[in-house]
Amino acid sequence: MALTNFIPTIWSSQMYLDFRETAVAAGLVNREYEGEASSGNKVTINSATSVAITDYKAASRTTSAAGVASTKQDLLIDQEKSFDFLIDDIDRAQAAGSLESYTLSAGQGLAEDADKFILALASGANAHQTATTITTGDAAFNIIRDLRKSLNKANVPLLNRVAVVNSEFEALLLEAASKITNVDKSGSPSGLREASIGRLLGFDLFVSDNLPVTAKPQIVSWYKPAVAYVSQISNVEALRADNSFSDRLRGLHVYGGKAVRPTGIAAWTSI
Repeated sequence: MALTNFIPTIWSSQMYLDFRETAVAAGLVNREYEGEASSGNKVTINSATSVAITDYKAASRTTSAAGVASTKQDLLIDQEKSFDFLIDDIDRAQAAGSLESYTLSAGQGLAEDADKFILALASGANAHQTATTITTGDAAFNIIRDLRKSLNKANVPLLNRVAVVNSEFEALLLEAASKITNVDKSGSPSGLREASIGRLLGFDLFVSDNLPVTAKPQIVSWYKPAVAYVSQISNVEALRADNSFSDRLRGLHVYGGKAVRPTGIAAWTSI
């Protein structure tokens, strides 16, 4: 007999809530394609090419329609991660039957895994800048200035720009000379609120050591719609363990992502 107070829908919903509350990168990307995600599925994304802008001169006051092409991209939902653990009857009794600590732990684990996936995807999606190590807040400021310049020259919109730095880069930014300013994140999930370190040169800045590089300064910046991500926690179920007085809980997290606009991403890593 499995958990008598186990309701898969509630468990799954609570776990996903904990996931969304603790995730950083997963809260900074395009989630509009998210729906019923399942392993092996894909989302086909249609993007229109640029529409031509022409003169409408006083002499003729005429215009003609131009054809508009579109491109298709497939976002594969090909990542599968599972959780599978035992809850001992004695431990559960001492916790008065509460599952909160388990949902929180599982949600945090899923969020960390998703953030690593998204940040690795973003950091490798476009030409990645490298340079010798930086040691001052001014040098860190100049890196962000150069990333802003790269996005500007690629005609990336100025709105919805974010950047994620690791702890090595953050330590430099927090110097007084880095010119970083505070930003109000009171309406954001707790993960984003706690990870926010301010705003600089049009970027909302966040810190995470789920970036691919942690030992040397690294930063990845992007325009939010440039990175798409879909996610679904599915197949949550409870079983009775066959060799101990425990309940077994397991589930599956399927997700996928794609840099749908690689020119909207700019990254830098110290060599």
